Amino acid sequence: MAALQWVSYPNGLFSIERPVHIIYLHGFCSSMASFKAQLVKNYIEQTEGFTLFLSDLPPSPAEAMSLIESHINSLGHQHWAVIGSSLGGFYATYLSEKYGRKGVLINPAVNAPRLLEKLLGKNKNYHTGEVFDFTEQHLKELKALYVPVLKQPQNLLLLTQTGDEVLDYQQGVDYYQGSEQVVIEGGDHGFSDYENYLDTTFDFLS
Repeated sequence: MAALQWVSYPNGLFSIERPVHIIYLHGFCSSMASFKAQLVKNYIEQTEGFTLFLSDLPPSPAEAMSLIESHINSLGHQHWAVIGSSLGGFYATYLSEKYGRKGVLINPAVNAPRLLEKLLGKNKNYHTGEVFDFTEQHLKELKALYVPVLKQPQNLLLLTQTGDEVLDYQQGVDYYQGSEQVVIEGGDHGFSDYENYLDTTFDFLS
């Protein structure tokens, strides 16, 4: 399932396989221990043609993006793509637009600044138990990453469930209208049956 790259040689044009480096981005108050992150990790470990970057992201959006882009800068000419869940989907959208890379968005937070404004103050990470302050400065950092109108929607695949209890799935359908979409009836914000959509994810990113 590695991506194909066409290479010109004196005696013709040939395709070669190149591995796809996957950057997985978790959501707000989540971590690399989330079940979707671990599903992706296990899938990549069992599938040729992919490598993975998976890390706990700091609460500060600016610090999180600095961490991610430092990693991107270390990749050189390596082919990469991004998967993001919820807030991670918001980050993934920004990165896809900035770098022209493919991305898969799992119940993404379309307008994260507006969504997270009601969570200003103390919050607790679901997995680590860490308590942290989400501040007005963090909101400003989020607003700096918001993409009002997508210029390269064809690079994105939206996976969304109508039963999302946190986000209005219709916002995602409207915002990513130029992207490939898989809209599933029912479900939840955690996308608890994501295992059934791993092949769909990696087929798109290959």
